[in-house]
Amino acid sequence: MSWSTDNRFAYNLFVEKHKVILIILIVCFVVLSMKLFYMQIIRGNYYRNISEHQRINTAHERAFRGLIYDTNEKVLVNNVTNYVALFYPFEQQYEPTEESIEKLSKILQKDIKSSIEKSWRYGRVIKLADNLTIDEVFKIQENKLFLPGITVVEEPKRVCHDSVENAHIIGYVNELRLEELDNMDNTELKVGDIIGRCGIEQSYDKYLRGKDGGYSFEVNARGQHQKTFDYEAPVIGNSLYLTVDTELQKTAYQALKNSSSGKGAAVAIDVKTGAIKAFVSCPSYDLNKVSSAKDYRRYLKNKNLPFFNRCIQALYPPGSTFKIVTFIAALEHLHFDPYTKEDCTGKFELGDRFYACSSRAGHRKLNLISAMAYSCNVYFYILGLDLGVRVIDEYAKMFRLGEKTGIDIYSEKKGFVPTPEWKKSKMKMPWLKGDTVILSIGQGALWVTPLQMANLMATVANKGVSYKPYLVEEIKDSITKKTVYKHKPEENEKIELNSNTWKQLHKALEAAVDYGTAKRTKFKDITVAAKTGTAENPQGEDHAWVVAYAPADDPKLALAVIVENGGFGGSVSVPVAREIFKKYFNITEEYDEELINGNKNDTH
Repeated sequence: MSWSTDNRFAYNLFVEKHKVILIILIVCFVVLSMKLFYMQIIRGNYYRNISEHQRINTAHERAFRGLIYDTNEKVLVNNVTNYVALFYPFEQQYEPTEESIEKLSKILQKDIKSSIEKSWRYGRVIKLADNLTIDEVFKIQENKLFLPGITVVEEPKRVCHDSVENAHIIGYVNELRLEELDNMDNTELKVGDIIGRCGIEQSYDKYLRGKDGGYSFEVNARGQHQKTFDYEAPVIGNSLYLTVDTELQKTAYQALKNSSSGKGAAVAIDVKTGAIKAFVSCPSYDLNKVSSAKDYRRYLKNKNLPFFNRCIQALYPPGSTFKIVTFIAALEHLHFDPYTKEDCTGKFELGDRFYACSSRAGHRKLNLISAMAYSCNVYFYILGLDLGVRVIDEYAKMFRLGEKTGIDIYSEKKGFVPTPEWKKSKMKMPWLKGDTVILSIGQGALWVTPLQMANLMATVANKGVSYKPYLVEEIKDSITKKTVYKHKPEENEKIELNSNTWKQLHKALEAAVDYGTAKRTKFKDITVAAKTGTAENPQGEDHAWVVAYAPADDPKLALAVIVENGGFGGSVSVPVAREIFKKYFNITEEYDEELINGNKNDTH
C-alpha cells in the first residue's frame, strides 16, 4: 500500500495505532514470559510436587496396631484378620450389570447399588462391606467371573481378651472423621485412619498406631487408574506392657458386679511405685462389640452408663473415709491428745440443729483411736469445729484432693474441695459452722474420685511418700523387642508429718479392721489397715466406701472401693476389698465369723 501526501494524516494515525498495538503485545509477551519464568523456574519444584501428588494415588494397607500385655505378659489386645469387600472400577470397560449388583447384594445382605454407581462415576475404590464371614468370602470367590471389579482384601481388626473387665483401661478404636481432622495435632493423620478413642488406645495412640503401607498407582486427569507401581509393606505398632494384673481385674469386677447395686469402682495401687494393679469400673461394656453401630447405640442408651469411667470421671463425697484427713489435721494443727475422750450420745447439737452419728444409740466414751475405728461422727464434729474450715481445706489439699493425679489416660476429673469464698460466690451465702461440721466427716460439696482416694491411702501407707499413678510400665518395638519407653516412678512432693501422727493414724486404721467398721477385711496371716465410709446421696441410696492398705506392717497394696447406691461401707464395700486382697496376696482362707467376731458395728 502507498500513501499520497493527501493521505499523510491517515498514515500518521495508522502508524501511531500500530505502535500502541505493538507496545501492548510486547508488554503482554513480557508479562507472560515473566509469569512463565516464575512458575517454571522459581516455583517449578512447588508445582511439580502438586502435579506429582495429583498424579500419584495410594491404595493404603493398614498397619496392625501394637499388642497390649498385662503385667504378667498375658496378651490383652491383639489383631485378627478382617475381610473387606472392595469395588475397583479401574480397567473395567463397562459398569457392572444389574444382575451382578443384585447377586452381590444378596451375598452381602445389603443394598450396594448406589455405592457401585458412585465408585464407577468418580473412578475411585469404595468399601462395600467389612467383617465378612468366611462363608461370604467363599461365595464372592465362587462368583468371581460374574462380579467384575469386586475383590476381597484383608484388614486388621482389634480384638480384646477379657474385654468387659478391661474396657475402661484399654479403650476402643475407630476411623478418624473429616470434621475431626482440623483439631488434630498430628499432621500425618488422614481421614479414615484408625485412632484410639479412650483409655490406653487413645493416650498411647502414637506408639500403637504403626505405619501404613500400600501400593502407589498413577491416575489420569479424571482420577482413573493408569498403572500400579511401588509397594511398601505396613509396619506394626509398638507393644505396650501394662501394670495391671488381669486376674485381679476379673476378681474386682466380679466382686463389684455381685455387690448390692452392681455399680461402682475399685482402684488398687502399688504403694512403692504408683503402678495401678486394678482399675475397674462397673458396669462396663464389651470392647469387641463397640465397633458395631447397633451395639454402640445400645450402650449409649443404657441408664447405668457403661461408657462412664467411674474410676476417674465419677465424683462422689468421700464420706467417713475423709476422717483420715480430719484425724491428721487434729494431731498436727491442734496437737491433739489422741486419748482424749468424748461422750457420744448419738447426736450433736449445734444451734437449733442436730447432726446424727453413725450409731443412733451413741458410742458412749471414745478416744480418737476408737472414734476412728467405730467411725463416730460426733467425735469428728467436735474436731471439725475446733479446726475450722481453713485448716481442714489446707490438709485436704495437702493430700492432693481437688487436683488431678496425673494418671496416663485422659478424661480424669480433679474433684473439688469447698471454701467459704466458693460458697459466697456460687450460692451467695456465707460459710456456716454447720458447713464445717459436715465437711469434717466428708460430706457437703466435697467431691473426690476413687483414684484420688486410692492415691490418698497409698500416701498414708507410705508415710507421706506417694507416686504419680500410671498404667503403662514399658513400650517395646514389636519387631526388634527393643525398649522404646520404660516408666520411672515419679515421686510427688513428700508430705511431712510428725512421726507420732503417722503412728497414731496407722494404729487407728488397724483398729478399724481389728474391732471396728472394717473388720470384715480381717485375715489370720496378714494385717490390714482400713477406713470405711457411707456417703450420703441426695439422688438416691447412699454410696458405700472403703479405703485400705496391706500388709499393715509393710504396705504393698493400697486400694479404694466404692459401691454406688450400695448402702453401708462396712457391709457392702468391705467384702469387695476382701476379695481383692485375697487374690493379690494369694490368701485362701474363707470368711471366718469367729475371727471377725460379729457384725454389730460394721454399718458405717
